[in-house]
Amino acid sequence: MLREIGNRNFDVEFNFLKDHYKEMPRTMLRYAIEKFEPDLRQRFLKSML
Repeated sequence: MLREIGNRNFDVEFNFLKDHYKEMPRTMLRYAIEKFEPDLRQRFLKSML
């Protein structure tokens, strides 16, 4: 669902993930960010935001 929101409005998805990615299950996060640019995806996975 998050990925689909990102297809329509990237800023909404990014802001939501920025606030909640540390509490999300890892699998959910991976699906949500799978279409992000590789460097941004790595920043989320390494908790560098």
